[in-house]
Amino acid sequence: MRFPQLVSNYNTPKINWYQTDLTVVIRIPLIDVSDYYLRVEDDHLLFSTKTNGKKYYLILYLFGSVISEKTVHRNVGREIKIYLTKTLKWFPWLRLVISREKNLLISYDPDHIYDADNVQKKKNDFEVKVGRIEEYKRRNHIRYIMPVVPSSDEEDSDDEELDFFKYA
Repeated sequence: MRFPQLVSNYNTPKINWYQTDLTVVIRIPLIDVSDYYLRVEDDHLLFSTKTNGKKYYLILYLFGSVISEKTVHRNVGREIKIYLTKTLKWFPWLRLVISREKNLLISYDPDHIYDADNVQKKKNDFEVKVGRIEEYKRRNHIRYIMPVVPSSDEEDSDDEELDFFKYA
């Protein structure tokens, strides 16, 4: 049986999200939000606010479960960032919400797309550098030079200020 859709006076905000091994980060790009309501349960999230004369309301039934007590959220002026700690760590979520239907307002953050080929290339480059250093040490009878650890190509971000291992 199909029911007609309910009409609401609230808008649904756009959502960008990405995940790490320990967390799921949700970004809600709303400018000049002074006050908002956020409630996180183990399997869903409720968010509402009023800004620029518009009311926003959001309910997300999450793909995986989270530890609601370890949720961290920040208002950074141009967006609301919500850091959810995964219950099953190192288990990648296939999508943000449990529904398989495509939601046009939810998108994966393009700045955090995982590229397996690029990671393999960096690993091979590192192995080549270590091999060159080992060759140099062998030729010059040096035993005390440690190999150089490659630096991260990622820019520093606000996310590094939060130590998620203390929340895990």
